[in-house]
Amino acid sequence: MLFGRDPRKKALLELAMKQVEKVLKEMVDDGKNLEKLKFKKYQKTHYTNCICTKCLKAKRNKNPHQRGLLEDGYKVYVDVEDEEQGG
Repeated sequence: MLFGRDPRKKALLELAMKQVEKVLKEMVDDGKNLEKLKFKKYQKTHYTNCICTKCLKAKRNKNPHQRGLLEDGYKVYVDVEDEEQGG
């Protein structure tokens, strides 16, 4: 297992997996076809007009990837092209 040596990280991973499983079950209950399920990683950073130290450093270095990280997560997409064409 990826986090086998650290029990806190393992517990967090298990909690996250339960949440993902719950969301997927809700999607199935809503009638979504999960055969073409896609996950996309995203990172949300501070706005460009932020003046925190990380954002000022990013502006100085002209590197927007150095701005402060607010969120890190995944978006879930279900491809519905076949359903639209078939209907």
